[in-house]
Amino acid sequence: MGMLDELLRDGQRQKEFRDFVKRYEQGDPSEGYSDQEVLNRYGDVSHAVPPDEYAKAAQEALGKLSPEERAAFVKMLQERAAARGVTLPREVHSQPKELGEILTDLHQKPGQLRDVLGGPNVQMQGQAPGSSAIGDLLASPMARAVLAGIAAMVVKRVMGRSA
Repeated sequence: MGMLDELLRDGQRQKEFRDFVKRYEQGDPSEGYSDQEVLNRYGDVSHAVPPDEYAKAAQEALGKLSPEERAAFVKMLQERAAARGVTLPREVHSQPKELGEILTDLHQKPGQLRDVLGGPNVQMQGQAPGSSAIGDLLASPMARAVLAGIAAMVVKRVMGRSA
């Protein structure tokens, strides 16, 4: 986890990440930060951990959602995956462990999870036509909550080990 450890050694960055984790844990998981902040935090840490650590963080983040919220997230995930031609397992369960494994699998192909969670036909401002659509990624509160949660749980685990 060298890159992530290095990132979190910077005093200012560490303070920013601690604040992000605090906001995630104290409020509604889909609120308290901008879409851009969630994308930045997720981007900073999501590829800096091995798949097993990512899966644990995803499972923890999903576990913070209610069963109803997870069910809504599963429905959205299935609809958006189908719209983008991404094959998910035949039956997607809303249990945190199984759903976390699916997100980890999607995450393993760079950009695929963001593409699946992105809204239909969305383009980042200044992005070339036909490039990866992530501009409306967090239009869904559940998508925002899940990605914020994964980032927060990764940071919390790393900070806990270095404390």
